Amino acid sequence: MNRPRMVHPVNTALFDFDMTLVDSSFGISFCLNRLASSFGLPCVEREEVLGTIGYPMDQAMEMLWGRFDPSWIDHYREHLVPLEYERLAPFPGVPETLEELRGRKILMGVVSNRKRLVPAVKSSGLGRFFHTLVGMDDVSRPKPDPEPVRVALKRMGRNPQKALMAGDSEVDAITAREAGVTFIGLTTGGRARCDLFAEGALEVLDELAELPGLIAFPTEGVS
Repeated sequence: MNRPRMVHPVNTALFDFDMTLVDSSFGISFCLNRLASSFGLPCVEREEVLGTIGYPMDQAMEMLWGRFDPSWIDHYREHLVPLEYERLAPFPGVPETLEELRGRKILMGVVSNRKRLVPAVKSSGLGRFFHTLVGMDDVSRPKPDPEPVRVALKRMGRNPQKALMAGDSEVDAITAREAGVTFIGLTTGGRARCDLFAEGALEVLDELAELPGLIAFPTEGVS
């Protein structure tokens, strides 16, 4: 059995939100099928939706239905977002893991392709852990462009050499690579381990609770 590769000392951890910190797949699937019913679109299965989570919603809708109408997003945001928020649930062990990292003086942030990221994070009950939240409202180019990571690091006053990013998709992997931060992959979003490794993951975990065991925590004076 291969030993996991250790992350060099870091003082900053960035996280994707959907399917990394929270299981949003059931809520998003529920709401997309409510949308489909309203607009005469085919219903979608959760497994189909999983492959689109992490992409901006307009791209996700086009991936699912082969086309996109801006009125769909307007309807989703006006009528369905509250139903989605009610169904957001942190993965088991996530609050405890974030508490451990905070206790180790790791500064944390969320980098997501969600619009209105702040209320989603607050609805999940995880907002207290994060120094900054960067969503699509905060950038001109979403992930996989590195801009969201660079914005988060700038807000936090940290550099990429001492940062890691944890995420569940190839979108996150490319973002981290382009931003020059270490990427840790998670299988919680349904992506194959080999695909996350192929995109440059230092290690791929089955749950976030494994992350602290990979980190060589900084000693006093590391900045």
